Amino acid sequence: MLITGGAGGVGRAVASRMAAEGARILIADRSELDLRRVVEAIKGVHSEAQIDSVTADLSSSTGIGRMFERVDLWLGGIDVLVACAGVGSGPLMEMPEADWRYVIESNLASYVACTQGAIERMQAAGIRHGLIILVGSISVHIKAVGESVYNAAKGGVASFAETLRKELIPHSIRVTLIEPGAIASAMQPFSPEERARRVAEYQLLPPEEVADAILFAATRGPGVDVVTLRIEPLVQKIV
Repeated sequence: MLITGGAGGVGRAVASRMAAEGARILIADRSELDLRRVVEAIKGVHSEAQIDSVTADLSSSTGIGRMFERVDLWLGGIDVLVACAGVGSGPLMEMPEADWRYVIESNLASYVACTQGAIERMQAAGIRHGLIILVGSISVHIKAVGESVYNAAKGGVASFAETLRKELIPHSIRVTLIEPGAIASAMQPFSPEERARRVAEYQLLPPEEVADAILFAATRGPGVDVVTLRIEPLVQKIV
């Protein structure tokens, strides 16, 4: 299993859940230190965990290539991709071109590139019943002011997932789109204490709840296709 954004809140929670299930896991993210901490924490709980990490900025082809070199050398193949790398953004007119392009590259182009690389390896190895899980966002349905660039990327992920799913049915590779609401992660402009308070008031989702949704999709039988799974806190902000 390859998990992008593996040092973030959702990626870390997914890696922990999958380690408990006995998966062999490679996590990728931009911060080597944060990745190391995730690996050490998971091994501290699951001593037999098979988990490694690779530092890569997936907004670039170089970073994608670096990650898949590690996939080939250490993971030795891939059955499941969980793509949840991403960055937040502001309103378009408050962002220099380099910044909004980075958001699109990180939140959309990296998903396409990672998916293509995973599918190529699944097909080359003759793997049946491969699985691609792409983490989108319910923001594309809410369309809140200030999220135009972010929504452009996440809307692309949604259309990509829903179309690609049909293209891959003949190859027995399934595609699942996970659409979470507001998550208590570092992407939120709140302190850890404020995030905890908002979780307690059902305004933010704990990352572990999103990880459980991903685990559900990943553990269905080969004839069951979880097409889209939307999960949000009870009190989801809609403006």
